[in-house]
Amino acid sequence: MSPADRVLGALAGVRRTGPGRWSAICPAHVDRRPSLSIRELDDGRLLLHCFGGCDVDEVVGALGLQLADLHPPRRDRSPGVGAPRERRPWSAGDLLRLAAFESTVVAIGLCDAMVGRRVDFDRLLLAAETLGSIAEVTHAR
Repeated sequence: MSPADRVLGALAGVRRTGPGRWSAICPAHVDRRPSLSIRELDDGRLLLHCFGGCDVDEVVGALGLQLADLHPPRRDRSPGVGAPRERRPWSAGDLLRLAAFESTVVAIGLCDAMVGRRVDFDRLLLAAETLGSIAEVTHAR
């Protein structure tokens, strides 16, 4: 049984919201409307997020499951073979949203500097580093 089958079968009020995405009633708190978001990744792992504030451990525990149940069984490697783990690329939409957010951080920092407010230079450096990483990732494709 896949992680999606295991988790979705244990939830109430499950509704598909897109390919590999669902919403449901959170089992970890009294929920009048679905607040739990479920996303299945390409490799079969499940991501859970409760917009009501429940921790993923609480949600999984309320289902009588463990965090390991959100992952498909690992395929054992042959002895002595240490193949590096495959890195999944970010989606273009995720990268664009991240770039837009970090650009906003930079713009706010510049506005603060222009009017004489304190500027969080560490955060601006992090934004620049993140934007540079985005450029590297998109250039490598």
